[in-house]
Amino acid sequence: MQALGNHLVGRDPRNVTQLWNELYVHVKRGVKGYRALSALDEALWDIVGKDAGKPLYQLFGGKAGELQAYATFPLPKETDELIEDATWLSEKGFSHMKIVGGYGVEKDRERIRAIADNIPDDFGLAIDANTTYKFSDALAVAETASEYGLEWFEEPIAHTDLNGQANLNQQVSVPISGFQTHHTQYSAIDHLSIDALEIYQPAFDLVGGITAANRVATLVEAYNKEFLPHAYGPMVNYAASLHVSVASPVCSLIEFAVYSDDVDDPGEYLTSPYVANQEDVYVQDGGTIEPPEKPGIGIELDEDVIEEYRIN
Repeated sequence: MQALGNHLVGRDPRNVTQLWNELYVHVKRGVKGYRALSALDEALWDIVGKDAGKPLYQLFGGKAGELQAYATFPLPKETDELIEDATWLSEKGFSHMKIVGGYGVEKDRERIRAIADNIPDDFGLAIDANTTYKFSDALAVAETASEYGLEWFEEPIAHTDLNGQANLNQQVSVPISGFQTHHTQYSAIDHLSIDALEIYQPAFDLVGGITAANRVATLVEAYNKEFLPHAYGPMVNYAASLHVSVASPVCSLIEFAVYSDDVDDPGEYLTSPYVANQEDVYVQDGGTIEPPEKPGIGIELDEDVIEEYRIN
């Protein structure tokens, strides 16, 4: 991070495209620099938005439509808990829920059947195997996911197996999704050219920040695919994801982590205590979510709390 940051000293931060391309020359030789590139890129865009006095999504052409949140539970949960939580989330307005998979073919298939049969009729279900399966096992789970009309099957096999993803995507009706472990817009071309994925889920903190994610969204639109970013964790990165997502005509959903089912309102953002305006990122009753309206990324840091977390 420090080495890349030094490259920006004395430069005009509004020249984001030029600076991103220069940083990428250094980063593309390895993998450790992508998170630094992403963070610096988001900081540059925040400056651009504040300089313009506008929230970022307006610089990307404004809102392309309404953005709905779908719920992810970062920690594994039992089947009966998920069935109960689905009703709770549906009442809030969440339109979809994603469950963790990769527990083995039979257990995943049993969970799909049990949950799909016992959640509200208008509530979508997706499953994420986190690259656990080999192709034949992934195909067996995907067939059950197709039978029960799941919204997508995320990262069923190794993220490097593009041909395997393409074969799955073309053999089953459940959409195959992924891309959160890939870097920059360039790898999206490899996927798109062989129809490897229906849904593209870049992680803004790894793909190369706002610049790269925005380019992925444009490529995905050109191929008539869906853009649905991997999005939870620190609020600055999450808010950046909101700005790009709401401006994309091929994005109608965004991930929202529900860290606890003990809270009264699952639409509250519970992480990032160092953010002074956490209430600006919130899932409304009805399930919609919007980016902050303040200039730039729109996140205000609480310097006093940051000082408490500082390690000298």
